[in-house]
Amino acid sequence: MNIHYLKAEEIDKNKWNSCVHFANNGNPFGYMWYLNNISKNWDCLIEDDYESVLPLIWEPKMLKTKELFIPHWARSTGIYSVNILSKARVDAFLNAIPLEYQNIKMALNEGVMVHDDLDFEKTEQQNYHILLNKDYPSIANDYAEETKDIISEAESSSMFSIANLKPEVLADFYKKHTKENKWVNEKFHALQRIMYNAMHRGLGFSTGVEDKKGNLLAADFFIFSHGKLMSLIGTISEEGMKTGAHHMLIDRIIQTNATRPIIFDFNVDEKWTEGFGAKPTPYFHIKRKKGWRKFL
Repeated sequence: MNIHYLKAEEIDKNKWNSCVHFANNGNPFGYMWYLNNISKNWDCLIEDDYESVLPLIWEPKMLKTKELFIPHWARSTGIYSVNILSKARVDAFLNAIPLEYQNIKMALNEGVMVHDDLDFEKTEQQNYHILLNKDYPSIANDYAEETKDIISEAESSSMFSIANLKPEVLADFYKKHTKENKWVNEKFHALQRIMYNAMHRGLGFSTGVEDKKGNLLAADFFIFSHGKLMSLIGTISEEGMKTGAHHMLIDRIIQTNATRPIIFDFNVDEKWTEGFGAKPTPYFHIKRKKGWRKFL
């Protein structure tokens, strides 16, 4: 197993994207087009002829060092591999991270296990999934009673599902109603780029819920990749919260895609998803602080 370091501009785009596409634990966050839209700076580690790849997403720090960080709009990247993600392979990749990356924070994609003998602090995170290969009544039968009531009340009100919202409309809605105010402008522009790129590749679509006056109450953008239909934006207004608009939106997506052999990926670590019968899927955050003095 030969692991080597490359700068982003040295990467063979086709080989990289092929590895991510066929990886046993692939997700859209690893494609070059996605990485280029969430970070100005990223390099990588590559095993042999792109059998496994690890993006290193960084920002500059003092004394010409770099810090690996977890960017917004990418739940997890980590090691993508067409091979088995054995302990030896994971250890080799994490130990091969160059010394110039003094502080390390990474979100490893599903299937990447970090063992306790490595010099990293790890924290288990949860994502939530629903398998949609059953018919809709069977899936809805697993909804919690509270969730069923919210959807029923929403459907009896004067709200309407809409499609084909422009990325600018979705991004503006996010910017207006997000509770994450830090770096909101940066997230706003990255979000538009991601949506346009996904649509250009035939991987993404938007949907929303409006009231009878045409006011947008809830909106989301979905990306289909690696057998999963993933929620990207999941935004709701205060009025939409009161009326159950977001629950109605999710339920309509599930109805539309029921019986397909795919997974609905909520892309959040939030308990309300369990009301739809979603099950947790673990992945790990890791971090390591070395400190600039040890680098000198």
